[in-house]
Amino acid sequence: MTRIVIAASAIALMTASGALAGGQKLSQAECDALWMQANPSNAATIDETQAKGYVTDFKAANPDNDGTIDKAEFAKACSSGLVSGSASTGAGAGGAGADSPN
Repeated sequence: MTRIVIAASAIALMTASGALAGGQKLSQAECDALWMQANPSNAATIDETQAKGYVTDFKAANPDNDGTIDKAEFAKACSSGLVSGSASTGAGAGGAGADSPN
């Protein structure tokens, strides 16, 4: 009985770890918005530098290994959990904090 419990626990842990490693699948609207953030010039592809901060595993998102990701590859990466929805452009309006001088 103990072996069954240990095996079941190990399987549950591996499944949970795999789900976390894969990331969250993004909606098409979220994916499109992130594509535009990563690719503001609306080029046909983005390179690894542009993808950094958005794509968590560039090699997995670039199955043809051509060194760039096109919009279809980016969309597939979004649906596979390889794109992070937390990326930002870095240019925010922001405001002065309580401790910062105006």
